[in-house]
Amino acid sequence: MRTVRAIMIEGQAVLDVYALEDIVAVLRNGGLIVFPTDTLYGLGADPYRPEAVTKLFAAKQRPEGLPVSVVVASVDAAKEFAVIPPHAESFCRQWLPGPLTLVFRPTERAPRAIVSAQNTVAIRVPNHPVALLLAKQFGPLTATSANVHGKPPPVEAWEAQEQLGDSVDLYVDAGPCPVGRESTVVDSTGPEPRVIREGAVSAERLGLERRRD
Repeated sequence: MRTVRAIMIEGQAVLDVYALEDIVAVLRNGGLIVFPTDTLYGLGADPYRPEAVTKLFAAKQRPEGLPVSVVVASVDAAKEFAVIPPHAESFCRQWLPGPLTLVFRPTERAPRAIVSAQNTVAIRVPNHPVALLLAKQFGPLTATSANVHGKPPPVEAWEAQEQLGDSVDLYVDAGPCPVGRESTVVDSTGPEPRVIREGAVSAERLGLERRRD
């Protein structure tokens, strides 16, 4: 299995130009990468290539029908495939980049491979320089945690390697993820954002109610 390592400069993870070109080439060819976010290591693929998403599900041994989130570089970039209501946009601009996953209705341009059975898409703008750089240079990429379904999600690259092995084409190692736990998921499809799953940020801190199903 291949690994590229980020360079640490003044406490920030940075990719050199050759590593970045290598990572983008893997994604453009329909391959899988493991990359760091602020919360956990993610499993990245091109969401516009159904065969790449199928490969991702096979690597994770993830049941079909469970949607995967997508990393974008900004709230504005998310509008390509997420319908962001005005009240939700204000919330996003307050809290992103950060350890949140936002759930929206999809636009017509949303890749079918990432639209859930409930007709939603999940968006992340992680507060991590490597993840944001990849989203800026390549574009949207999947961000589901880099683990076998049902096993602990990885905080470090080697933990992902132990679980996923050669099913991933390239691992991007930037040391431990700073938050080290799953993101908080916020449903933004209704009139007010509501927390579906508490993770790195509590509903109380966000000033939101938890959704009651």
